[in-house]
Parts: sequence; structure tokens; C-alpha cells
Amino acid sequence: MTSVAEQTSQLHPRIEELLDFIAAHRRLVHEAIAAVPGELREPRPAPDRWSIAEVVEHLSIVEQRVATLLTRQVAAARASGVGPDADSSPVIPTFAKAKQLLDRTNRIDAPKLVAPSGTVSSVAGMEALDRSRSALVAALHGANGVSLEHLVQAHPVLGTLNMYHWVVSLGLHDARHAAQIREIGQSLAAG
Repeated sequence: MTSVAEQTSQLHPRIEELLDFIAAHRRLVHEAIAAVPGELREPRPAPDRWSIAEVVEHLSIVEQRVATLLTRQVAAARASGVGPDADSSPVIPTFAKAKQLLDRTNRIDAPKLVAPSGTVSSVAGMEALDRSRSALVAALHGANGVSLEHLVQAHPVLGTLNMYHWVVSLGLHDARHAAQIREIGQSLAAG
């Protein structure tokens, strides 16, 4: 028999799945950035395109906002008595909009509230990205013991998502922008 302390220290399989998923996709971002020389991380490849520094700033803004949203949703759920998720089946395969999010042939314009300011260097952006990741990981650990399936919020591009799917979309968002970072680096290196 496990104690209450042991039960709360064990992460739900879906939370573990999400943590692994976002870690794998964040590695794609780090690898893409590392492949671009430092001097090519600040300039824009074209006047209407983001620089790598701006992409990184955008990623940190989005991730911090999702971490805050998740924390608020979980606090409200706990207050209303929402308990743990009885289902431990994988949640990532249930996200139906992966292709839409990963398809870079369809440009997605970021809403103003998550658009980069353009005033953050790539180094400062990476530091912000580390902070936003810490906040998201803390929010996911804080969500342990609460079913995220019925905690829903409208996404500005993907429609209404439950909080599991919000986190899945963040991982895919990283993958989308890792591809963009590689494209920017190639474009600037060729130019």
C-alpha cells in the first residue's frame, strides 16, 4: 500500500507523457539554434519575416502564457473538486490538429499578444525560454492529480482545446518554429 505522500509524488502517466514530449520537441529548437552561427541569429531574413531572436522570444511568450493558463485552470479545477484522471492512455495521439500545426506551407500569423517585440537578443531570448520552460514544467507538476481532459480553453488558431492538448500543441509549436529557425539560418547563410 502506498502512502498519500508517495501517491502525490508519483506523476500521472499522462503528465509524464507530456513532459517527455515537450522535452523532445524543445531539443529540436536548441539543435536548430545551435546550427546557426551567432551572428545570424539577430538579423531578419526579410523585412516581413522574424529573426531567430524574435522566434525565440515568441516561443517564450507563448510558453509562459500557457504555463499561466494551466496554473489558473488547475487551481480553479482543484477549488471546484476536480479529481485525478482515471484514464492513463496516451493523450498525444488524441490531438487531431498536429498536421495543421506542423504544416509550414500555411503561414500562421501570431496574435499581437504573443508577437515578439524585436527588442530581445537571442541570448536573452534563450534565457526567457529557459524560464518559461521551468514555469511550464512546474505547472505540469502542479497539475498532477487533476484531470486536464475537461479543462478547456479556446486557442486562437486551433479552436477549443483541453489542457492536455494545449501542452501537446506547445511541443508541436516548438517543432514548427525549429523548422523556421533552420530555414532562417539557411536563408541568411546563403544570402
